[in-house]
Amino acid sequence: MSHLSSSDIARSFSQAARSYDAAAFFQRIAGKRLFERLDYFKLAPKSIVDLGCGTGVFTRELSQRFPQAKVTGVDIAEGMIAWCKQQSQSEDYLCADAMKLPFEDNSLDLIFSNLAIQWLEDLPQLFAELNRVLKPEGLLLFTTLGPDTLTELKQSFAAVDAYQHVNDFIDMHNVGDAMLHAKMLDPVVDAEPVVISYDKAIELMRDLKDIGAHNVNSRRSLGLMSPRKLKAVEKAYKQFALGNGQLPATYELVYGQAFGSEQKATLDYHEYIVELAEGKRDV
Repeated sequence: MSHLSSSDIARSFSQAARSYDAAAFFQRIAGKRLFERLDYFKLAPKSIVDLGCGTGVFTRELSQRFPQAKVTGVDIAEGMIAWCKQQSQSEDYLCADAMKLPFEDNSLDLIFSNLAIQWLEDLPQLFAELNRVLKPEGLLLFTTLGPDTLTELKQSFAAVDAYQHVNDFIDMHNVGDAMLHAKMLDPVVDAEPVVISYDKAIELMRDLKDIGAHNVNSRRSLGLMSPRKLKAVEKAYKQFALGNGQLPATYELVYGQAFGSEQKATLDYHEYIVELAEGKRDV
């Protein structure tokens, strides 16, 4: 996937701060399911980070669940952080890049991250950074998106033109490999499809716009889509209609978890790519 710069992504999500929660149906479902997975672990964390906290919905839930902990919401979008600070004063909120976190080595007990890391290209470097700030045996728990996400919308656009209108996402096996590369302990990934139904395809596209999830591919069309083309996409999408006439939007929801380790990654990303190319490392 060809990505926009971190500043472009930050700007996109900052602009979506006020419209985000009303449109983020799938994001709330994913976050609640991830939150339920905390029950699998016996945790008494003192320091928690909600990475890519968005509007702070789950930052506040983490604060309520672990009242003894210092909970910090981190997001790259200044607009999101400003919104969070307006909603609650019980947590700390920081505008920061996930690749360069403002935390000490081995300082965090729990990193919770709901649907944020799919916007980051260099996963080995990301997980190395998360392992750096996690305490040994500290827990990383996250969701991201797999390549089958929005397959109906992709196919509908493909029937209309040759541009790439929908983002591609990384296979969960590559996500697990990146955690291993970062020397994290006991990485686990699994996935499930989640289907959200819409009356019209344009409603799905409007929700994607309202949460700031813009197309970041280099093969995207830079112009506005004409009403004629939108109608063609709507027509193509109807092939996927459910029995009740609604249109499904399928997300491949990927769950990941790993523990911090004392051993930290030393191989940089470029060396990692060279090893892949030379067949010394499996994808």
